[in-house]
Amino acid sequence: MKSIQEVMVTVERALREDPRPCCLHCLGITSEQLCEQIEKHVREKMSDVYTIESGTCHKREHHARVIHPRESAKPLPKL
Repeated sequence: MKSIQEVMVTVERALREDPRPCCLHCLGITSEQLCEQIEKHVREKMSDVYTIESGTCHKREHHARVIHPRESAKPLPKL
């Protein structure tokens, strides 16, 4: 199983390619437990760069908890 940091690298890469809001499931994170850990990690350590909130995922046009970069994002923190 991948660590939170390894998963976040994958998420960051995907958001750099397409910064529109996307749910974690569409980014390939299917474990509900891992989704909760990612949300907690973003809230606690990366809230100045990313936000996770209820919204519409652009990949399948469905309502979900989506992650997206903040508008005035600071440089990404070192993992």
